[in-house]
Amino acid sequence: MAQELLVEQIDAGRVCANEFHKTYPVTVYFWLKQTELERWYLYIAADGVEDIKIGYREILRIVGQTNQWLDPFQIKLVSSNDPVALAAASIRDRYPARVMDTHYNGSWLGEVEIDGAFIYAPLASISATA
Repeated sequence: MAQELLVEQIDAGRVCANEFHKTYPVTVYFWLKQTELERWYLYIAADGVEDIKIGYREILRIVGQTNQWLDPFQIKLVSSNDPVALAAASIRDRYPARVMDTHYNGSWLGEVEIDGAFIYAPLASISATA
């Protein structure tokens, strides 16, 4: 049976993305449960990460300093042009005045079959230093 996404994981994902956004501009971030996988994964779509190893090093630093509810192996750092990231941003932006997070229960996100997704509201305007 697939695990449920916990409130603590949702909160931890928000903290992680906000911290990462201070270094790299995060365009969209969301939890995704693919149908064929048992776990939920936190996707962080960001621009300016030229070396993926450096990006993941920053993720590891943030996770190590902030909390115990995130497993760094459950975080996927992707480009803002990634098809799944674009689909998540499209759902998030469907109603521009919306400032709340979105539970998405569709069966597909982009070209990925899913059991569910949790898409965060846009990050506040924090200027990234990268």
